[in-house]
Order: sequence, then C-alpha cells, then structure tokens
Amino acid sequence: MPKVTVYYFPLKALGEGIRLLLAYGGEEFEDRRVTKEEWPAIKPTMPFGQMPVLEVDGKKYAQSLAIVRYLGRKHGLGGKNIEEDFEIDQNIEFWNDIRIKAASVSYEQDEKVKAAKQADLEKNFYPVALKKLDDIIAKNNGHMALGKLTWADFLFAGMYDCLKKLLQMPDLDEKYPRFKKLEQTVYTIPKVKAYADKAPKCDYYRKMPKVIVYYFPLKAVGEPIRLLLAYGGEEFEDRRVTQDEWPSVKPTMPFGQMPVMEVDGKKYAQSIPIVRYLGRKHGLGGGNIEEDFEIDQNVEFWNDIRSKGAAVFHEEDEKAAARMQADLEKNYYPAALKKLDEIIAKNNGYMALGKLTWADFLFAGMYECIKKILHMPDLDEKYPRFKQLEQTVYAIPKVKAFSDKAPKSEF
Repeated sequence: MPKVTVYYFPLKALGEGIRLLLAYGGEEFEDRRVTKEEWPAIKPTMPFGQMPVLEVDGKKYAQSLAIVRYLGRKHGLGGKNIEEDFEIDQNIEFWNDIRIKAASVSYEQDEKVKAAKQADLEKNFYPVALKKLDDIIAKNNGHMALGKLTWADFLFAGMYDCLKKLLQMPDLDEKYPRFKKLEQTVYTIPKVKAYADKAPKCDYYRKMPKVIVYYFPLKAVGEPIRLLLAYGGEEFEDRRVTQDEWPSVKPTMPFGQMPVMEVDGKKYAQSIPIVRYLGRKHGLGGGNIEEDFEIDQNVEFWNDIRSKGAAVFHEEDEKAAARMQADLEKNYYPAALKKLDEIIAKNNGYMALGKLTWADFLFAGMYECIKKILHMPDLDEKYPRFKQLEQTVYAIPKVKAFSDKAPKSEF
C-alpha cells in the first residue's frame, strides 16, 4: 500500500472530507494535524503554500476539491460517465460559492466592513442560495448529486460544522434539516463512523469568542443585549443572576452592577455602550459620524424618559413616589411621549435614520419594562407606534427564534 499523509490544521473544515474518503476507502493514512505554531516552518514545503495537502509516497498534491474528486473516483464515488461527473462538479461548485462568500466575511479584519458584508449576504444571497442548495439535496434523494452517494457528500459532511460557523447560522440544522441529515448519512457509514469515533475532537479554527451576558432573570436593560447577540448570530451564555446570587456576583462586576457582557474573559459594563457596540458590530449603526450622532441623540432622549420613570420606581418613600409620579404625569410624560411618538413616526416606525438601527433593539427589549416603570399599562393604546416598533424587532427571524426559546420573565 502506498504511504499516505494528510496535512491540515487540527480541525475539520476543508481537510475533513479528505480524511473521511480515505477512511471510507479503507486506506491507512497518517493524519498530520499541523498546529498554528508549526505552520510557518511547514508552509514553504507545501506545493502552493497552503493546506490541505495529500502526500502519496512522497509526492504532495494540493487543493481540497481536486483531492476529494480524485479520492472519490478512486473509491467508486464518481460518476459513471463525464456527464455524471459534470453534474457532481456543477453542484459542488455551487456549494463552494456559498462557502467562499461566507469565508470572505470570516476573514475580514475591519469589523464594520465585516458586519456590512454579513448583512448584505443575509439579505441578498443566503436566502436564495441556501434554498437552492436545499432543493438540490431534496431532488437527489438526500444527496448532493446523482440521487446517490458521491464524493460531493463527503465534502459537504466534513465541512458542515465549519459552514455553520462561517455562515453565522447556528440554527442551520433547524432551518434546513436536510443539511444535517446529509451530514449524518455520511458519518453513519461504518468505516467513516469508526474513523470519526477515534479522531481527535476539534472545533472550528477561527473560534468564535466566548460571550457571556450577566443580568437578572428579566428583560429590562439586559434584553436588548441578548436580542442583538441573537440578531448577529452570536452564541452566548445567558447568565441570569438571581437575587440570592447577586451579593456574591456583584464584587466581580466592573462597576458593581449589571448588565455586563463578558468577551473571552474581559467584562464590559453599561447597557447603552454595550448595545451601541453590538449594533455597530452587526451593521446597525450609522453610515457616518453624523448618522451615529442622530441615533445617539434619539436614544438619549428615550433614556431621559426611562431614567425619570426609574427614579419613581426605585423611590422607597411611597408618598414621595406618588408625588413624583403625579408631577411627571402632569408636567413631563405627555409632552415627552408625544415627542418620542413623533420621532418614530418621522423615521418610518424606527428610532432613527428611517431604518432599523441598534436603537430599536434598545427600545424593543426595554418596552415591557418601560410600561411598568411609567405606570402606564395602556401605553400600547395611547401610542400604538411604540407597540408596533417592539413587534417589528421581535419579528426578525433570529430574534424571534431566541425569544421563543428564552426563559419567560416579568419585570
């Protein structure tokens, strides 16, 4: 038997399809998993300075699609003629177009550009492209081509975990169950399963940061953060701190209060700065500093209303609270809420810029709480645009998916 070595990083991605096909074909091979530290020294020895690479008896071959196609044909997983090969190639190149577009976002260094690219793909490319890919698999009896198992299925299955990360779609299994089923079809093949069960466990090379949101088990000022993370497709730990836990958790918070967002061990505080950051990260900021200025202006006006309501809510002297509430209801709320309603009307049902921005997530996540602290259970009826804006945000598919599964809580 020839001596075979697979060179790739310690992850699945583009290398896994090669490993799976070698396992399927019963070929023994050295699984050379190159670490980031080793890569600079090894890179010059690769044909094109990249991996994966398949080495056979000392000769190195590069390019993942070419390698997988070769192994597929070698082990009876190609087409019977050039027309069938043509169909496999056609479908896998379409899949690869999706992967390449997603990868271009993942490797973008400029966070603002990255967010804009992701937003554009989610709006203008992924819905149509992923539906078409799903249609292809449905048409082919759960496979990528020819209505049966081919080498294309191995490439798809080996890349699937990585693809979910690249697309920023952790819910891809639920949206397109045929994708997950195809992955399972390949991984349940006995020789493939035997390899996978023994293979080193690995995660996507460019790991997503570990994000934790700390807040009480309610919506209020913590909810907009959760909604924006959901909107951006970011996985996060939703750490809902109870009143009993809070005394021991409090000293670990930057300013002794919540919400707090922790990213890879570093904690960030203050709800509006967190929401502003996430909004800009996920393409929901302004296009320039003047537009950012307008968002900030309108949010700060909204926050003035919230702060005045909160002052009454937290007042322990009931008589003082009653006097404060009466004064606000007479001299402040009517004019302020009317102005807020006018802002939303002027901006096509949004808080600023006439379109969806991070300000809308702040408004929507806090809306139930606002009704409570203003002592206005009839706010929906008085200002129906407020309720409509809340519904607009919660109807966004990723936001709705999060909200439907989130623990139910009241202020």
